[in-house]
Amino acid sequence: MAGRRRITLDGSLEHWRAHVRELVREGVAPTDVEWVDPLRSPQDGGALFASLEAPRPTPPRDVPPLSLPKALVASLETASCSRSPLVWDALYRVVLRIASGERGLMDDPLDEDTVRLARLEKDVRRDAHKMHAFVRFRRIADESARNGERFVAWYRPSHIIVRREASFFRRRFPSMDWSILTPDGCVHWDGKAVKHSPGVERDAAPSGDELEELWCTYYASIFNPARVKVAAMTAEMPRKFWDTLPETAQIPELLADVPRRLQEMAQNSRRNAESAAPFVPPRNDVDALAEALSSCEGCELHRNGTRPVAGEGPVDAAIALLGEQPGDVEEQAGRPFVGPAGEELDRALSGVGLERDALYVTNAVKHFRHRVTVGPRGKRRLHARPTVEHVSRCQPWLDAEMRAVRPLALVCLGVTASRAVFGPTFRGPIADEPPVVRSSRYARATIATFHPAAVLRARSEEDSGAVRAHIASALALAAAVVRGAPVRFGAPPPAPDAS
Repeated sequence: MAGRRRITLDGSLEHWRAHVRELVREGVAPTDVEWVDPLRSPQDGGALFASLEAPRPTPPRDVPPLSLPKALVASLETASCSRSPLVWDALYRVVLRIASGERGLMDDPLDEDTVRLARLEKDVRRDAHKMHAFVRFRRIADESARNGERFVAWYRPSHIIVRREASFFRRRFPSMDWSILTPDGCVHWDGKAVKHSPGVERDAAPSGDELEELWCTYYASIFNPARVKVAAMTAEMPRKFWDTLPETAQIPELLADVPRRLQEMAQNSRRNAESAAPFVPPRNDVDALAEALSSCEGCELHRNGTRPVAGEGPVDAAIALLGEQPGDVEEQAGRPFVGPAGEELDRALSGVGLERDALYVTNAVKHFRHRVTVGPRGKRRLHARPTVEHVSRCQPWLDAEMRAVRPLALVCLGVTASRAVFGPTFRGPIADEPPVVRSSRYARATIATFHPAAVLRARSEEDSGAVRAHIASALALAAAVVRGAPVRFGAPPPAPDAS
């Protein structure tokens, strides 16, 4: 600890900022600073600060402010509400690097310090979302209030967000007088101004009122048994909030009625299916999805005499490949990419050192859309590109697959696959433009390239070589992401050309 600068904070971002200006000016390394903040003491030190007088904040020097990007300032304001004892060190590391010349640091989503800052922001925003959802007001008589009544709630946030979220509740409930009581501090609204006061414990708030019966009736009416996952529900609504939520008392009764209501809902939804959603099982694992897919009637393609082809591969695959739809050979075999295009894909995978068995391979549309022709060799089924509606109706299957696999990298093979991920206006890959790594809802690294069938349809050796090279580059990028190599992320998907 010798030689380290020990700075005691008052818990506010403003106090930390003043010290940071001084530290950055002197070029002090993060490892040479010890931040002390009684509000964010590790649990093993909490008793110490409880039994001793709180340490006095260290006065900062008068140093001119730093010039920082607006996006970083906003991130600091959010992340600084974290209760983590490491928050000030994490924020200082980012500020010091940017102030030292790394102005593009925030654009690198794989940098360790950037990832840490993003995680702190996410935790605070998630806690704010829970506060918005789980604060429950009780009505009490209050002669000093505008209407002779005040609505009071007690809440225990995970992070230090009460002041940050006061404006949300002021905008949401402007016409009523309310108070939100927490151990960190209390916030009050009287129709004119937001006021703050010291924190209190649970017994300072009322325990119930006549409005709760109405709210519980409403909650039971909107309870959706089709989306019940007890583990997910307790993750989203932790039990520490239950004693302030009147609706939780009836949850056991509602859960007991789930099987009956699910059966009733399934019968109704299958009769009026407008997509594959009613046919996707609530348990989103690969085996359950493959089993349920055989009975899908989400679009008219199930009537054309083909069977759907499920994705295949390990559930923990780091890389997923997404094609357009199964072809004639795939439909007959019941497996994706086993025809001529699949052979081309296998050659591309081998060329970049990837093993097919380690990947999860699927298609955006699960049935084979085709047209039938009659020639000298009899009837033939020829490929017909799926429409936007087919992709949309089949999207619930893809959503469920990606939730089950959660790949680190997703390679979209062809325009249809790319549009299933990035939207119907995505223009698709261009042979003379290298593949780009983008973020999507399915994978942090998502790469669009050509379908292997484009190699077979190429008009010349030169064209087929360019397509092969593009596919190989996309696969190599995906492999680099999985290895943890530094990869530059590109711009959001461009809109199609006006022509």
